[in-house]
Amino acid sequence: MQVAGSVDLGEALVGLAASRPIFHSEADFQLALGWELQRRDPVMRVRLETRPEPGSHLDIACSRPDLGRFTALELKYLTRLWSGDHDGERFELKNQGAQDIRGYDVVKDISRVERFVHARPGWDGAVVVVSNDPYYWRPRPIGHDATNAAAFRIGDAIVLSGIRDWGPNTGAGTKKNRESALPLNGTYVLNWRDYSTVNALPSAVAQFRLLLVEVSGYGHRPSPGHVTERGKGPHRDRRRARRETSG
Repeated sequence: MQVAGSVDLGEALVGLAASRPIFHSEADFQLALGWELQRRDPVMRVRLETRPEPGSHLDIACSRPDLGRFTALELKYLTRLWSGDHDGERFELKNQGAQDIRGYDVVKDISRVERFVHARPGWDGAVVVVSNDPYYWRPRPIGHDATNAAAFRIGDAIVLSGIRDWGPNTGAGTKKNRESALPLNGTYVLNWRDYSTVNALPSAVAQFRLLLVEVSGYGHRPSPGHVTERGKGPHRDRRRARRETSG
């Protein structure tokens, strides 16, 4: 996708990985990606942690008013524990855990970005996840995930669509502050790809992978049969989605 009609987001992330294979925090990730986008298009307005309407925020808002194009970006940085030095710099990565809750938060970001961009002409959006925790991208056999958090799995090749909700036996503690079901208008085939490998880290946590979920904008709302996946046409994606959901 073209951020604000100007910068290819996939190419920007490849460039970012070369200079920033690891981040200190989600805020560091936001700043680094915002800087990369600004570097590629000095005319673009890149704003972090904006408040575009009461009660909501965007991690990154990019705009080219001269082109009539705007992009909303939500970022997640999901890490496993590691402390050490890389390229002369000290890092203290947190062990975030609570993967079911983090998965909910990613799906919530997709739903939020959908709602935001569909109401605004000229807008599109994306949710970008970087992680070194294989739990998130590890695929699960179709039809064999009966846990209460199955609707919020974000593993490779999973298809997200419709209403995403907790299972009936989910505990109140798990759902605290995350009780609401999450509606998705589009259909998304999740496609994880390599982001970077940090050799200073132990092999179990050295690989960072990237999930990029693109959200079509105003006037381009996906139909119920449309599947969004970077680099693939909708007809091919529909066939892939049917194969995956049929097992």
